[in-house]
Amino acid sequence: MDKRFFLALLLTAIVIVAPPLFLNRGARRPAGVADSTRPIPPRLDSAAATPSAPTATTPSPVTVPTEQGALTTTAAPAETTTVQTRRTRYAFSTRGAAPISVVLDSYPSRRPSGVAPPIRRENREPSELLPLRASLARYRLALGRDTIALDTIPLRVQVKESPSGPMVSYTGTVGGRPLALDYAVVPDSFLLHVRANVMGAPAGSTLLIGLPRTLRSNEPDTLDDISHLAVSYRLGSGDIESVSFSKLDSTETRVETRPSQWVATRNKYFLVAYRAPAKTPFTAVQIRGGHRSDKIANDVIAGAALPLGADGRATFDIYAGPQDFERLQKLGSDLDQVNPYGGFMHDLVQPFAVIVMRVLLWIKHTTQLNYGWVLVLFGVIIRLALWPLNQSAMRTSLKMQRLQPELQALQKRHSDDPRKQQEAIMKVYKDHGMSPLSPLMGCLPMLLPMPILFALYFVFQNTIEFRGVPFLWLPDISLKDPFYITPVLMGLSMFFMSWIGSRNMPPNPQAKMMMYMMPVMLTVFFLNLASGLNLYYAVQNVAAIPQQWLLARERAKEPAPAQVVRGVPAPAQKRRS
Repeated sequence: MDKRFFLALLLTAIVIVAPPLFLNRGARRPAGVADSTRPIPPRLDSAAATPSAPTATTPSPVTVPTEQGALTTTAAPAETTTVQTRRTRYAFSTRGAAPISVVLDSYPSRRPSGVAPPIRRENREPSELLPLRASLARYRLALGRDTIALDTIPLRVQVKESPSGPMVSYTGTVGGRPLALDYAVVPDSFLLHVRANVMGAPAGSTLLIGLPRTLRSNEPDTLDDISHLAVSYRLGSGDIESVSFSKLDSTETRVETRPSQWVATRNKYFLVAYRAPAKTPFTAVQIRGGHRSDKIANDVIAGAALPLGADGRATFDIYAGPQDFERLQKLGSDLDQVNPYGGFMHDLVQPFAVIVMRVLLWIKHTTQLNYGWVLVLFGVIIRLALWPLNQSAMRTSLKMQRLQPELQALQKRHSDDPRKQQEAIMKVYKDHGMSPLSPLMGCLPMLLPMPILFALYFVFQNTIEFRGVPFLWLPDISLKDPFYITPVLMGLSMFFMSWIGSRNMPPNPQAKMMMYMMPVMLTVFFLNLASGLNLYYAVQNVAAIPQQWLLARERAKEPAPAQVVRGVPAPAQKRRS
């Protein structure tokens, strides 16, 4: 077996084994665990582990810690206010002055309905980001030595209409000081502008914002959606940290005391992010694991600290919506990287993923075609763009094929002297205008499409643009093909491409074995991957067949390789005669 065969096996292993190893890894640099050597900010998670209040408008009991540590129960009426925009419905509660429901009317839920198999259907109701009895944020105010939760004080609500959109305002008294907390709803943006004001707040006061403990799954594969749950935040240095729920422990609190521009909770397709102004970033982020159900990590206790200014004011934005690539890019602050592609290989995969997404979106906007046809066009474009490089690499492979008899003869002749063997081989390369890297260049056709394929592999894991998109017989190109047609077509197209490309080649048992092995192995690997990814790869293979056919014709016109007799190439034999 020659070196190229082992190189091909290595490349096959990389293609099959590498992507699962990269996927769903932890952050590139996880946040540290709190210790006694670092300054610890006020606790950002509430003392009680229960979520915020329900949406009912009737009074319900609220548990309040007393100075002696005992718990007393008081009645606090909760009034719910609903705000409707074209894309989103918000429900705000006077208990805690926070949104307790976010319904995305433009994104239908794909959770299976309660109908039993085999007639089980997806739920077509809108996606709801928050589970029942949850809250988009849990506010507490650290005023001097006192820390007061807003859900323990009575608040009044007022709804105003303005040219820029509706505004929900809450007012009350906290620690003897007037409090105002306003939400400006930005239509068609999934965005809330939040402004808090505590008149007469002492210096060093802080608004503590608790993140949602979890997000509601709206996907058919609930476990897969839960596995994507994570907390992400962007440091002032530009580094983005991402900590999966599964990596968190309920007995340890991860503390980040460096300034952060935003902090977010996300699942596979949706996101709740809190963005602070550049001049007054979050001063701390704390994360701790919450309750686990059957070893499934779907609960977290996390929060961020936002300092109040000298005038007692603080402002920030809440984005509660889809991980839409273009929308998040427009928001800036690298929020489009909240869900990093490639796990610990983020720095390598992310640039390719961004380029791929921009090209796909450009094709989509230009042609107004279904994303399935966009992937078909993208596969053809990639093959056409790589055509010159592939052509050069394939011709280099032809040259190497012609030189093989002479190189093998030199290796045998100088088998006892490696230095002379290397010098002789280098001279042959030089005489034919080639370099020692030429053998590797012959494998370039296999390597060239790999970065784009890897990028698409990760893009299909988290890109909401492909979510629920049907194409031909495929109900959803972001999910596996229920009939396994696309992976089979991908394998057959790969085999046919290899068969065309191997025509008029000298007999090679290793190459013949690879021609059968690679399509079978990749078909098995791609069976349960996104059908859109299979579609793209199959189109790439079909688009490469004409080039392989032209190469086979060119190879047929080449003279037969020189025969070697007794370890001496034919040209040398003629010179001796």
